[in-house]
Amino acid sequence: MSNLVQRLEITAHPQLEKSLGYRGDSRWVAWRWEPDIDQLISSDGKTVGTGNNMAWLVFLQHDLVDPALQEYNLGEGDRYWLLLDSETRNLYVGEGKAVQSLLEQPESLGLLACLDGGNADRQTGETWQQTLSQLTAKPAFRHLTNALPFGIAAALIGALGVGTGVWVVPAVQQKLAEKTTFISPISSAANCGFGGSDDFSAYIGSSSGNKELHVIGVYEANADHKNRDLSKSAIEVKVERRNKPIILALSAYEPVQWNITAEPGAVIEKIIVNGYQNQTVSGVSGIPIEEHSYEETGDYLGDFIYKWDATAESSNNSSLVTKLEQRNRISLTSFQGCYRGTNFTIK
Repeated sequence: MSNLVQRLEITAHPQLEKSLGYRGDSRWVAWRWEPDIDQLISSDGKTVGTGNNMAWLVFLQHDLVDPALQEYNLGEGDRYWLLLDSETRNLYVGEGKAVQSLLEQPESLGLLACLDGGNADRQTGETWQQTLSQLTAKPAFRHLTNALPFGIAAALIGALGVGTGVWVVPAVQQKLAEKTTFISPISSAANCGFGGSDDFSAYIGSSSGNKELHVIGVYEANADHKNRDLSKSAIEVKVERRNKPIILALSAYEPVQWNITAEPGAVIEKIIVNGYQNQTVSGVSGIPIEEHSYEETGDYLGDFIYKWDATAESSNNSSLVTKLEQRNRISLTSFQGCYRGTNFTIK
């Protein structure tokens, strides 16, 4: 067992990740609760997305799960994350910084799996079926199926593979209904260009204000630095997000032509570019553009971040992010980047 994460004495059902809304195919995936937006977030080290809030609550309050996870407060805070090894079905819990760091280092996770000796001690499907039979016989279970529409109850039971008890009471249903739906701004369609290190990195922050700050960072758009033809160093940025007005910050060390496409309904309040070499923006009009590039203006806002450091607090992660937050009096909503980028989407 690693000191970074603790292995739990429970084993994941084969459909757990699907039930919680994860649709990727990575061996390792983690979930955390984001209290600022009241939303379950999943991360596999490559992509970040939203999850199924209801299924998360059902899972955490299950008779077999609650005793093992109660002390970690996974339903209300984001300090601790739940980590799943989908091959062994082992579950772990650890502080968010440590789990995110492990997700970005597959070799460390492989070592963790080896040290834990595979899945010899996990429950079998037959054991789960026995547990399900026992739980569905309880009066509490019958009470739940009367409280929920049959289709919803059947879907939750079938997906989780366990009885759900009486935790989904009307007060919880009302609370969930009142929550504002938060759609992750990170898209898996981002492309870290040919010859790059395929090192797409992302971070989701706060969306609690009346506007949002989205940052895209790369080192370069093209490996050819001999000519400075910006038309050959273009990055496509599509803005689909319609939640709130956004401030769009674009950063690169090498020269980049940022081609922006704003979908109908998307409101870009301001575009800020940060670079060492010249940066240009095209594709939009009537939007204020602040340029900070050493080559053109003699200054730049901060470092040229293209990978999120999960081991540091967001306020200390990047001098660029810190200055953007301070200048615009807004918290970071999302970051995405890679060493060599060609296209990104804010959705």
